[in-house]
Amino acid sequence: MANCEGLFLVLVVVISSCVGDDMIEFNSPPTTVKAKENNTVLLPCYLNTLSNDAAYAKSVRWYKNEDLIADSANESMALPDRHILWENGSLEILYVQPEETGEYICEIERPEPWGPVRQKHAIEVMHPPSVEPFPPNGFLQVKLGEEVKISCKGEGIPYPIITWTVKGEEMKLINHREILKFTASDRQMAGVYECIASNGVGEPAKASIELNIIYPPEMMTTRSWIHTAPGHRVQIDCKVSADPQATITWLKGEVPVHLDTRVVPMVDGDKNTLLIRNVQRSDFGIYTCRAINELGQGEITIQLSGVPNPGVFKRTEDKNTNSKTSYTLIWEVDSYTPIIEYNLWFRPYKARTTHPPNWTKLTIPTEHSSGPVYSKSYTIRGLKERTVYEALLVSRNRYGWSKPSPILRFATAGAELNEEMITTVQVNLQKNVYALQTSTSTKSCCMGMYIFFMFNVIKLFV
Repeated sequence: MANCEGLFLVLVVVISSCVGDDMIEFNSPPTTVKAKENNTVLLPCYLNTLSNDAAYAKSVRWYKNEDLIADSANESMALPDRHILWENGSLEILYVQPEETGEYICEIERPEPWGPVRQKHAIEVMHPPSVEPFPPNGFLQVKLGEEVKISCKGEGIPYPIITWTVKGEEMKLINHREILKFTASDRQMAGVYECIASNGVGEPAKASIELNIIYPPEMMTTRSWIHTAPGHRVQIDCKVSADPQATITWLKGEVPVHLDTRVVPMVDGDKNTLLIRNVQRSDFGIYTCRAINELGQGEITIQLSGVPNPGVFKRTEDKNTNSKTSYTLIWEVDSYTPIIEYNLWFRPYKARTTHPPNWTKLTIPTEHSSGPVYSKSYTIRGLKERTVYEALLVSRNRYGWSKPSPILRFATAGAELNEEMITTVQVNLQKNVYALQTSTSTKSCCMGMYIFFMFNVIKLFV
């Protein structure tokens, strides 16, 4: 036998209990041999002549996938590399390689009157997995909303299973699959997708596919309303996300902003800023940050105004512990221009009612103080005992009235405020209409009251 030292030898064992036709003729059963790469495989092919010595083997032929590879009767026929045909008809293959995988047929020629007999074996050369990605270059670009189709074709014996990760996190799929198909409904789905092919032989094979999702501009700003005053310096910011990169234009009204050394556009990554030095009254108005790329456009508006910021009430429960028919309110207003007066609105708070009480308005003069933060304390008298009230504030300077403050709810002695009552309600002025926004817990129960308020006070604030 050839020198096979250090190699794993696969032998087929005789199973005498089998009763098939092959077992009547052969001393070993058909078998499938699973061998690791570079092992040695021995495929037997010898007759069972115990019952009839005359039915001996004249010659042996071996076929691989129906192609003749060895013939003991043809001495001129060269064997494939690393193949040995032994005198007993067995075929030995040294250092098996993946290409040796296939079906092997042993055919024995016998003297007359016995005809030839055949026996089938198979070899599966186990080898580590490999994987081929699609697209082959490992990069795919789609538009937002388009279908994504990426795949990894695995090879190896045993056939590998494919698992996937995205951005380093394992994808929770209902089964193992070579193809991923989905809609790019969110640009956050972009990233590196990695497929991993494993079959228990050697190390897993990996391939990466980078998915890039292009999309029209998406806009946001941290401040949609900015307070300023003549002589000050102000920045109007908008954040733009877009792929391909967008072209940014600043407009005031529908007219492009005139840019010079006083009004300067700046860019820092995805943050776009319009810097206005030495603000003039003519700079007040609504500005639009407009972004355009080949997939579409987006825009966001920001108002620059001289009117005061909405007032903010301070909590004063400690100052009103025993206040049965009065309550002291304290508020602050930010304004670069002196406050002229305040309008304080208050009424009893009634939850879950379609007919809330009427509002009472108090006009309160300002006190002489230097800004930009103006503080005021005021005591409302003549209130009912054990009653919850709500109040809001608007302030006026030379440029006009502010937006209403968030609503404050307070209680005279003997009444209790629960969490729902304390929830802040912000009243916003949009296109001359007050849109009242509440938290989820109070929105449904209080909407009727706020709508009633909207129609009753809108004329006083516009």
